[in-house]
Amino acid sequence: MTGIRFMDEIAAPRRSMVHSSALRPSRRQSTESEIPLSEYVVAMAVDVPQLELYTHVSKDLQVWIERIKGIYKEAEEEALKITPELFQEFVMADEEGQNELLHQLKLIKVHKHAQAKSEWYDWKMQWVDQLYQKADQGFRDLEADAKVLEDIINQAQEVVPALNEEYENIIRELKQEQADVAELENCDQGYLHELKTTIQEQSVALEAFRADVDEGEAKLDRLQEKLDEIEAHKLETTNAIQVAERQVQVQKNSTHAEVFRLKDELEALQNLHMLHVAKVLPNLFEFRYASSYDVSVPCEDFCPIVKELSIKRVQSAKLKYKDAFPALSPLLLKTAGLLITRSNEGLTVRQIVECLGDYWSACSQLLAQLKLVAIKYPLAIIQGADDESGFIATATVMFPSKKAKALISFIFDTRTFSSWPISVQSMQCDVQVAYGPIQRDTLHEAILARLREATLADNYGCLLDACTVASDCYA
Repeated sequence: MTGIRFMDEIAAPRRSMVHSSALRPSRRQSTESEIPLSEYVVAMAVDVPQLELYTHVSKDLQVWIERIKGIYKEAEEEALKITPELFQEFVMADEEGQNELLHQLKLIKVHKHAQAKSEWYDWKMQWVDQLYQKADQGFRDLEADAKVLEDIINQAQEVVPALNEEYENIIRELKQEQADVAELENCDQGYLHELKTTIQEQSVALEAFRADVDEGEAKLDRLQEKLDEIEAHKLETTNAIQVAERQVQVQKNSTHAEVFRLKDELEALQNLHMLHVAKVLPNLFEFRYASSYDVSVPCEDFCPIVKELSIKRVQSAKLKYKDAFPALSPLLLKTAGLLITRSNEGLTVRQIVECLGDYWSACSQLLAQLKLVAIKYPLAIIQGADDESGFIATATVMFPSKKAKALISFIFDTRTFSSWPISVQSMQCDVQVAYGPIQRDTLHEAILARLREATLADNYGCLLDACTVASDCYA
């Protein structure tokens, strides 16, 4: 009745519903021509974003269409019940009023058309801007890929000449080997077999000669070792002769400067051996070891009375050096005296000095091992019930992965720690599981295996390594 039409006169361009890929021949139909990589890049950078945007807009339009259909259906139902006032006014108006009303409706229609076009152009402008951004980003990515490909091509061009040369060399070698094979196939096979037999015989003879050469080299090595021993013995003998001649010269031509020089040598030797002799009397011999221990040996006409030997720690050494294990120091000091007093009565002063020096050297190496363990694991020192039982060093090892804890005890009796590190392989240990799902036997075997690997020359940090090996069992 009003002549209003909404979608027929919209002049906005409509997008084709046929995708360009439908117009292009399929890949199966065209086996000779392949789609270039540039079209894939353009599709990924331009067409795919357009397709995604079109899909999103189409879904929104479908939702709006469904909603408008519902609204239109409701409006029709309401229109059936109530006649719109506009229609009533149009029917009741005269011809001039109807013309004015139609004119107003046409103006409204034109306004709505223009507004729809404006919104369409705005949306299209926004969509085009997004496409430009996608295209710029795709172009930048292409430039970056081109630079990477250029570097790869340059590297390949640098490698290609060498590969071509290697290929040519291999081809020449192959042709030469093929020619040799052809020549061998064309030659006399009987003569060739005879040559192979001769080569095998020569190989056997060559192996025999090599065995003789190896045996000769072994004999030469043994003779060289004997020669080295003889040279070393000769050098020792020469040094002894020179020392004896020097002593004879000193006795014959002793001077005041020579006495001071000998005194300096004596002090150097004492510093080297960490031994400082304080008194040498027929009834008393006193010396200080490592500036830490004073040893007093009563004598009878230069013969030591072993039972009356006395060992004290220097007070200044206690203040100068911090004791890492205070509970262990009295035991080590007491054991030093017991080693001498419980030995044979026939010890000389020299043997006492050597015995105490070896003992304190063993104790210092053992304390260094315990300090390394205490740096990483908590370490507790427990003395034995008597003087012969020694002490027990217990390290606490945690296993975070198993939420467990174990106590690893290294048992040091008097013989073990007084002869360290000679006794490292005979040392005993024990493992106690405090809590957690870990096996005591597994840890004990791992610790013993590490201790058995330690030797006299290679034992540094063996106790720490044993604890670390045990912790690695459940890492």
